[in-house]
Amino acid sequence: AIGHVSLTVHKAKKIEKKNLLKKADPYVLIKLGKEEHKSNTVNNSQRPSWNFVAEFDIKESSPRQISIEVFDEDIGNDANIGNITIDMDTIIKKKTIENVWTKLENCKSGEVLISAKFTPSLVVDVNEEDISNSTINMEKEVIIKEIETKKEQTTSLDKPKQVVTEQSYLELKNPDGHDIEFVDPIYCDDEYVVVEKNSKNWFLVVSSLANLPINVNLVPFKQTSDTSSAIFLYPLPRGGFHNIKRVVHSGKGLKKCGYEKDCVLRAGEPYQFWTDTQGKNFNLGNLKTETFGPDKSWVVYKEEHFKPQDYIEVTLSSDENGPEFNGPISLYDRLNVEAA
Repeated sequence: AIGHVSLTVHKAKKIEKKNLLKKADPYVLIKLGKEEHKSNTVNNSQRPSWNFVAEFDIKESSPRQISIEVFDEDIGNDANIGNITIDMDTIIKKKTIENVWTKLENCKSGEVLISAKFTPSLVVDVNEEDISNSTINMEKEVIIKEIETKKEQTTSLDKPKQVVTEQSYLELKNPDGHDIEFVDPIYCDDEYVVVEKNSKNWFLVVSSLANLPINVNLVPFKQTSDTSSAIFLYPLPRGGFHNIKRVVHSGKGLKKCGYEKDCVLRAGEPYQFWTDTQGKNFNLGNLKTETFGPDKSWVVYKEEHFKPQDYIEVTLSSDENGPEFNGPISLYDRLNVEAA
């Protein structure tokens, strides 16, 4: 595990009232992948107070978004009255988020007050006296002194086989003997980094390689005007809600109907989209992710593939490597299976 996240939903205000005869009986459902935590129900209130805490152990393989859904409890059919998603990387980076009002989505009104805390896993400290100083010859050779064995290993820069641990200290020198200065990038993207040159200038460092792996969200959408609409699944570059807004405002009448599923795909490469339905595998077509430009690639998840669950099983496969991604895309509501 890389750490632990504690998420608190304190209270809500101005939540939507769907029943004209009475106020809502709201409760909160917090989900990380298939792990769920449900709060108590507050009866007859548009300003419920839960102070509900959900605890999650975070691994490298854990989903990168936590969903918070607010429901109006009712006999036989709890109505969804709003939801939000929180990016896990934001919590990990900030470590502490305290008492932030956040607007609910997919509803007419409503806000929730949330807090979050990330506690990294304990790492055994290494004494500075036990850390070896490694010197990299910038012309060709790399000398790596490992902390555990203190054995020197030489490898070519053209084919690196070892990774220097974060506890190692590297002293880099140019052939002319001058020290090399380390600088932190001021912005990192999937295909480039922005580095500050001085107080008023900056420059881009861009890879010359095509088809680099990029962070992608698989996002489900439905047509708002059709209650029996199929589900449209788009591969969108991760890193901003503007990518989702671009689809919503594309003029196709689409509305987000589930949570983003994060994965890593190679830019510009086609992937076959497979799903499991009724014990059979179906190929819904090909997806191709681009880092910019209009959205030209999506697949359609039709009614005949619907199952009685609130997620879609996904397998992405390439011609070169076979299956490369497998996981569920969570939806806001259960699928209608009458036509299945």
